[in-house]
Amino acid sequence: MVRKTFTAIIMIGLCCINAQTVSAVKEEQQQVTLISFDGMRNDLTKKYVDEGKLPHIQKVMQSGVTAEYSTTISPSLTAPSHAAIATGTTPSKTGIVSNQWHEAGTSLGNLKDAFHAELGVSPLWVEARKQGKKTATVAFAGANPKVEKQGDYSIYYGDTWSESSLETLTFQKAEGWNQAPDSFSPLKEASFLIKLEKAKNHVIHVLALDTEDDGHARYDTFILSEDKTIDKKDERVRGTKWGALNLQVKGNQTAGFSFKFKKMNENVSEAEMYRTAVTSGVIDGPEGFSKDIKETFGFFPAQDDTKAYDKGWITRKEYEEVSTRFVKWVTDVSLYIKQTYKPDLLMFYSPQIDHEQHEYLLVDPRQPGYSPEKSKQYMQYVEWSYKLADQVVGQTLDSLGPNESLLIVSDHGMEPAHSMIQPNKVLKEAGLLVLDKNGKINHEKTKAYAVASGSAAHVYINLNKREKGGSVPEQEYKSIESQVMQLFKEAKVELPNSEDVVQYNVNRMIDSVKQDGLDIPFLQKRTKEIYGAFVHKDIHPYEKVINTSGNGKRKVDHSHSGDILLMAASGYVMGSGFSSLVKPAEELGTHGGDPKRKELRPVFMATGHQIAEERTIPPVSNLDVAPTVYELFRLEIPSFVEGEPIEEVFK
Repeated sequence: MVRKTFTAIIMIGLCCINAQTVSAVKEEQQQVTLISFDGMRNDLTKKYVDEGKLPHIQKVMQSGVTAEYSTTISPSLTAPSHAAIATGTTPSKTGIVSNQWHEAGTSLGNLKDAFHAELGVSPLWVEARKQGKKTATVAFAGANPKVEKQGDYSIYYGDTWSESSLETLTFQKAEGWNQAPDSFSPLKEASFLIKLEKAKNHVIHVLALDTEDDGHARYDTFILSEDKTIDKKDERVRGTKWGALNLQVKGNQTAGFSFKFKKMNENVSEAEMYRTAVTSGVIDGPEGFSKDIKETFGFFPAQDDTKAYDKGWITRKEYEEVSTRFVKWVTDVSLYIKQTYKPDLLMFYSPQIDHEQHEYLLVDPRQPGYSPEKSKQYMQYVEWSYKLADQVVGQTLDSLGPNESLLIVSDHGMEPAHSMIQPNKVLKEAGLLVLDKNGKINHEKTKAYAVASGSAAHVYINLNKREKGGSVPEQEYKSIESQVMQLFKEAKVELPNSEDVVQYNVNRMIDSVKQDGLDIPFLQKRTKEIYGAFVHKDIHPYEKVINTSGNGKRKVDHSHSGDILLMAASGYVMGSGFSSLVKPAEELGTHGGDPKRKELRPVFMATGHQIAEERTIPPVSNLDVAPTVYELFRLEIPSFVEGEPIEEVFK
C-alpha cells in the first residue's frame, strides 16, 4: 500500500513536471509579429473603421486591445520615431535626432542619412537575440544589416541603380536570337539602354511574337532578354500585363525592375514601355537564406513612383499597382520567413500611408490647389492606402497560430501643410549664413546653418573646436546662440496675399459649409482667422524654438542634435533652401511638429496570445512598445529603456 501510494505520488509529480515542460515548450514557441504602418493616423484609422472600410483592423480592435491613442517622441519624424519604437528610448540615447543631421567634426554642410545610421542603443531585434530569441526584420526603419546591428534574418532597402523611365521602342526584323519560340508573323525586335549608377550599363532586348494563328499580324507577346538567348532568366509577358526582369548589377548582387507595355499597335510600329526604377535590397541571415528569398520572391522592388504618375507615364491604377507590389512583396516575404524560419519576433514595415498622405492630404483651403472636388479625389487616394494596410493586417491575421500575437503600431500621424518656411533664409539675411559665388556655404564666414526635415529643423552653430573649418570662437558662442534664438522667436512671414486665391478659397469653403447647413454669416466673420495665412501679414511660423545647447555642449546630450531645435507651427513644413523665407508647400502632408497635436498621433493595437480581449486602454507612448514586447517574452528589459510595459495589454 505504501509502495502504491509512493508510486502514485511519483506519477503525479511526473505529470506535473511534464505539464510544466509542455507549458515551457509552448512558451518558447510563442511568436510576436509587429507591423509598423508609417504615418497611420489614429483619428483617420478609427474614422475608416467606423465607416466599415477596414474590416481586418476592426477585427483586431474588437478582439484585442486598442489604445485611445498613442504619442510619439519629438520631433515626430520617421527615423527618430521608429528608433523609439525599436528601443523604448528617446533621441538623446538612440542618436536618431532627425531623418538627417549634421555630423560633428565635419564641414557644416555635411549631412548624415538616419536610415543608414547605427542606433546608439540596441534595438529589440538585437536585445531579444542576446536573450535567446530568434528575430527577423523586413524593411523596418533602423534595421539595416549594413550597420551590423541586426537580427537573425534581416532584409532592408538597398540601392536605386537607375530611375524609372518611359521607353520608346522601335521594332525591326529580329536577328541573332537563339531558341526563339514560334511566331505566326516574322519575329521583330527592339532594344533599350538602362544606365546604372556605379555599375555597367545594361542593354535589354525585346522580342515581339505573334502567337495567334488568325491570318493577321498581331504581335501580342513580348520577351525581355539581355543576351538574345531565350531561357529561364528572361521574362515573357502577354499584351499589357505586368512583367519583371532580374539583373545582375555588380558581382553577385541582384536588382531588377517591373515593366508594362503602354502605347502600341498591332504591328508594333509604335510602342512604349514603362519600367520602374531598378532597385535592390540588402539581405542578411544564415547560409542559404539570401538565395532562398531571391529565388522565391525575386528582387527587392521599387516602393512607389509618383514621378511617373505626375508625368502621365502611368495611370492612377498602375501607380497603385506599383505601390501594391512593394507592400505585397514585403508582406509575403515577412510571412514566409515567419512560417519557414520561425523567428520568435518578426518586425516589418509598410510605407504607403505615409507616402500617400505626403502627396495627397488635401483638406485645408489654404493648401496649394485646394478645391472641394480635388480634396475629395485626393482623400480617396489616402483612403486607398489605409485599405491596403487593412489587407496586410488580414493576411497577417490569417497566418497567426494559437501561440502568436500581433502588434500594430505607427511612428507618427500626418497633418496638412499649406506653406514651406526656410529658416536658412533668416540666417542668411542676418549675415550668419554666407554663400560663395557658386551658391555653396562659405564655411569660413558662416556661423549657423539649419538642417530641415519635415516640420522640424536643427540649427548648428559653426563652433571652431567642434566643426571642421568652424568659424565661431568659443568666446563668441553664447552671443551667436542668443542671436539665433532671438531671430526665430521674432521671425514673421508674409505669405502669398493674392485676393483671387483668397476669394476662390473662401467661396469654395462657403459652398462646402452650405452643404452641411452651417451658419454662413458666422463663417464670414471668421474668414480672416480661418484664412490668416493668406490675408494676414506677420504670421509666426515657428511654434517652438528650443535651446538644446550650453557652451557648445548639447543639452540633449547627443552630438547629432543641433544647438537649437525649430518646430514649425501647424500647417508649415521646413525647407533647407536660401532663396525665400516662405513659399507654397511642395508636399501636402507633413510631420515632425509637436506630437501632441491630434493629427500627429499614431496608433497602437494588439491581439492574439497573452493579449487581453475587447479592451480600449488609455493613451500610450511609442516608448512603451519595446518594453511591452520584452514583457510578452518575459525577457529582461535593458536598463537604457525609458518606456514602461503597457500592463493593460495583458490578459
